[in-house]
Amino acid sequence: MEIEEHELEKMNALVESGEMISNVAKQFPKYDYWKIYWEVEDYSLLGKKRVITNRIKKLQKELKNSEHRKLVEEIKELVDEIYKTSKKNGKKLVKISSILAG
Repeated sequence: MEIEEHELEKMNALVESGEMISNVAKQFPKYDYWKIYWEVEDYSLLGKKRVITNRIKKLQKELKNSEHRKLVEEIKELVDEIYKTSKKNGKKLVKISSILAG
């Protein structure tokens, strides 16, 4: 079953505001979870963080220069901070949107 365009727009708005796809699927039970997963736009901060973190780990293993290793470690810490802040802000956006929709 194809996802109707107006419902897909609602789903994308929820995901964009920080809602997890599993929660979106609960709000649209007539669609399969995986159908929703593959159709919504990808705003997964966790997925992006994992990709960056894995590349940083690879760099750390390959770097010989201790100054470069230190820079890479600083980048990793900053990425972790960005992720935590974004996650917190996403939760705030979900609360705000539910209040406004209320």
